[in-house]
Amino acid sequence: MKTTSIFIAVILGLFALNTPSTFAAERTETTIKQSLLRRVAVIDGLKLSSKVGENNLGSLTQRALLSTDETRLMNRENTDRRDLYTILAIRLKLTVNVVGQGRAEDLRKKSAPGVWLQDTKGNWYKQK
Repeated sequence: MKTTSIFIAVILGLFALNTPSTFAAERTETTIKQSLLRRVAVIDGLKLSSKVGENNLGSLTQRALLSTDETRLMNRENTDRRDLYTILAIRLKLTVNVVGQGRAEDLRKKSAPGVWLQDTKGNWYKQK
């Protein structure tokens, strides 16, 4: 799926940003990335079923009724994304919101058809 391959490429590309000065955060960053990668297929399924959408801050937002397990999964995904955005924000000297907004912009450009997305003004639409 287009979204899956783009997300994996972005995550793997972020590995290249590691420098010796980020060694302390590297283990946590690596663990977060591995966790995100393990969930890609299931998260893509939730997005394609219109149960969740990508909001304009780079997080998932519930769009339909979720089971308890799906809710936990969405929450874990959002926590990992936020933690990764925090690490990147510190490294890049940006705010967490700016990093998340950048990720959201990337997703708006590259998401698979049928995925719910939120534009910069907060309006929801399905990717065509």
